[in-house]
Amino acid sequence: MNDNDVMRLIKAYGQVERLAVSSPEEATPFGCCNFFDDCTDGIFSLYYKGQLGLLDWMGFNPTDVCYRRVDFINYVRAAQSQRTDTIGYISDPCADPNGIEFGGCHLDVEDFGLYGRQGPTRKLLKPSRWCKNSPRKFLDGSPVTSEFDWDSMFTMDQILNDIRVAVVTGNTATPGQFDGLQRWVRTGYDCSALNSYVVNWNNNPMGGGAGITLNGAAAPTGYDIVDWLQDIHRNIKERISWSPLLSNQARRVGDTIIVLPGFMARCLLDFFTCWSVCPNLLDTTTDATRLVKEVGDRNDYRIQLNGGLFGHGRIFLDGDEIPLLIYDWGMINGPTRGDLYYLTGSIGSQRVWEGEHLSAEVAMRELMGANGVTGSDLGYFSRDNGRVLGLVEVDNLCRILKLWMAPRLWCMAPWAQARFQNVSCHTPTGPLSPNPADTSFYPETSFTPATCP
Repeated sequence: MNDNDVMRLIKAYGQVERLAVSSPEEATPFGCCNFFDDCTDGIFSLYYKGQLGLLDWMGFNPTDVCYRRVDFINYVRAAQSQRTDTIGYISDPCADPNGIEFGGCHLDVEDFGLYGRQGPTRKLLKPSRWCKNSPRKFLDGSPVTSEFDWDSMFTMDQILNDIRVAVVTGNTATPGQFDGLQRWVRTGYDCSALNSYVVNWNNNPMGGGAGITLNGAAAPTGYDIVDWLQDIHRNIKERISWSPLLSNQARRVGDTIIVLPGFMARCLLDFFTCWSVCPNLLDTTTDATRLVKEVGDRNDYRIQLNGGLFGHGRIFLDGDEIPLLIYDWGMINGPTRGDLYYLTGSIGSQRVWEGEHLSAEVAMRELMGANGVTGSDLGYFSRDNGRVLGLVEVDNLCRILKLWMAPRLWCMAPWAQARFQNVSCHTPTGPLSPNPADTSFYPETSFTPATCP
C-alpha cells in the first residue's frame, strides 16, 4: 500500500479524534525532515528480530471460530464396589456380569488477545524527497517508496514483538492477553491426565543437583537434564501408543522440538555431546572398563549436532532426532538462567498446537452497513492475508496509522508437553536477546529515539 492507496481509503465519513503532528517529529526517510544522510550506502538495521520462529511453527492462521473444545474419555475401568474393582470373571453362568464406568473431561478456549500499536502522526502535505536525485533504498536494494510503508513496517514489527513475548508469558487473567506457553504447559487441569510435565530445575546446571521438583513434588536425584528429556520423551511416546487416533500416525522430524534461549542451546549441545561420548571410566554394573573417546572424536560428534531442521542444532532421544529452536522472547530469567520447553506440535497429520488470529477480512465484511458503506469507506483495511486490521485516521492535514491483531493459542494435548524452569547455563558472554525490553539486549543500555531536528 502506498500514499495514493491511503488517500483512496480516506473518506469523509464521521469524525475522528483531533490529531497533532508528533513533536519532535519522528524519523522519516523522506522530505525536508530527512533523518538519513543521502551520502550513505543504505539503511542498515542493527535491530535483528530474525524470522518468526516459534510463531511460524505454531502455524498462526486467521479464523472466524470463537469457541473451540475437545472432549476426552480419560479412563474406562471396572465398576467399583467399596472403592475396589468388581470382578470380571463369572462363576455362576446365570448371574449378571458386573458393570463398567468411565470418566471424562474437556479442554476449551474462547478468548482472543488483542494487540495494537499506532505509528507517529504525519503531515499529509510534505515533500517526498530531499532532492531530485535522492532515492532511498534498503540495503538489499529494494526501494523505500512510501512514508506510509515505513511507518507500517515498524508499527507491525512492534506488534509482533508484543506477541512474541505473549506466546510465552501471556495470561488471559490480564484483559487483552491470551494464554501463552506458561499457561498451557502446566498442571492443575480438571482432568489430571491432561497435566503437562513441569520440572523446576531449581537453578541447577544441566548435570542436575538438589531441590529439583516434578509437578511440585520432590524428584529423585542423580539424573541430568538429558536423562529427564529422554524419560519424558519415552513416556509421551508410550501414551501416544495407547491412543487409537494417534498410535498409527507416522512421526516426522519437527513434530517434537525443544525450544530454549540461544545461550542455553549451546550449553545443551555441549552437554549432550559429553552425555553421549564421554562415558565413565568404569561401568560399575559390569565391572568393565568402557572406551573413553578422544578429544578429537568428541569435537567431531559435537559438530554433527549442528544444523538440524531450524539450523539451531539437534539432539537424539532414543534415536529420534529432536530439533532445537532458539527462542529468546520471554525465556531468559537472568544472566545464567532460562526456561526450556519440550513441545509436541503434531503427531503425524494430527495437529496438537495451533495459533489463530481473528480474521480482519471478516471484520471488514461485518462493517458493511445497510447503506452499502464498507470498511474501506471508513478508512479500514486488511493486510497479511487477514491477520492484521488497519485504520487510517485523518484530521485536516494530519494522518495516523493504527494496526491491530487478535491472536490466541490452542493445544489439544497438554500432556504431550514439558517445561523445565530455571535451568542454569554459564557461558563466557551470557545471554543475548533481540528483545529491547530485556537486559541482555545487545549492547544498548539506554535508548534515544530517532527524531528529526
